[in-house]
Amino acid sequence: GVAGFVADAQGTGTTMYLAPHSAPFAPSFGPHSRALHAAGGAIELGRGAGLASLRRDIDTAVDLWDAQRLGVGQYTRAVLDALAHP
Repeated sequence: GVAGFVADAQGTGTTMYLAPHSAPFAPSFGPHSRALHAAGGAIELGRGAGLASLRRDIDTAVDLWDAQRLGVGQYTRAVLDALAHP
């Protein structure tokens, strides 16, 4: 088996990396992790629109706004509401 990854919405980083027991687990991090994973032989997964929320990486305030626009879970919503109304 080989490792796989999901690229972030910008297409340069990654939001998920996985590997079967038979493959080495060698995740990369940072803004160029997509290229590093691909160069290491990992297969890119989830290029379809069905994984839009998984491709969201929250690194900036703009990223957080985009995620809220797409929809966040109940626990994330509760934290955001608590921060907005201390």
